[in-house]
Amino acid sequence: MDKLIHTALNSLNNARVRQNVSSQNLANAQVPGFRGDEIGGRFGSIFLESDETLSTRVFTKKSEPGLFSNLQGELRQTGEQTDVAITGKGYLLIEGKDGELGLSRRGDLTVGLDKTLRNGADVPVLDTSLTPITMPAFKKLFVSESGQIYIQPAGTPAGTRVLVNQLALTSGDGLDLEKDVDGTIRPKGGFIREQFNADQNVRLKQGYLET
Repeated sequence: MDKLIHTALNSLNNARVRQNVSSQNLANAQVPGFRGDEIGGRFGSIFLESDETLSTRVFTKKSEPGLFSNLQGELRQTGEQTDVAITGKGYLLIEGKDGELGLSRRGDLTVGLDKTLRNGADVPVLDTSLTPITMPAFKKLFVSESGQIYIQPAGTPAGTRVLVNQLALTSGDGLDLEKDVDGTIRPKGGFIREQFNADQNVRLKQGYLET
């Protein structure tokens, strides 16, 4: 009987997890580049004996947190020069509000009050040295397919292009990634900043957002 109760409680808990995940995904469905949570679990068998009978019941022993979808979202054209979408797999490097490195596909970029380039969650996007990108005053912004940032500086003639920096990009290959409690994607155990190198094997599309 205790085993049956344990199984029932696990089933109720998993139902709550599924409901929470569905609600979370629905609430964030319109966030650019949002990676939806997924539900996974480890499975095991339990043997229940009753009189002279032996039966087997399979149930989820434990749900696995941190799973997320890798499916490419739809690319929506916005025409905004500060919007970028990742085509195919890959991530932008960001610095979370806790100062830790993270990965994101969110490309609704803007220039913050401190002149750093930030995404719509108001966290800095990073360059290949893993530091925030400071933006000079500009009239036009150009982001290449490989993540190079060019500007037409304010007060300069049309057609002027100056290289400002390079967005840090990573394919995520070779990384055991999970979605942290704050919604940021990180390798299990976190980043070691001094040992991480952006591989730049990612392609961007300016003027689009992933939805």
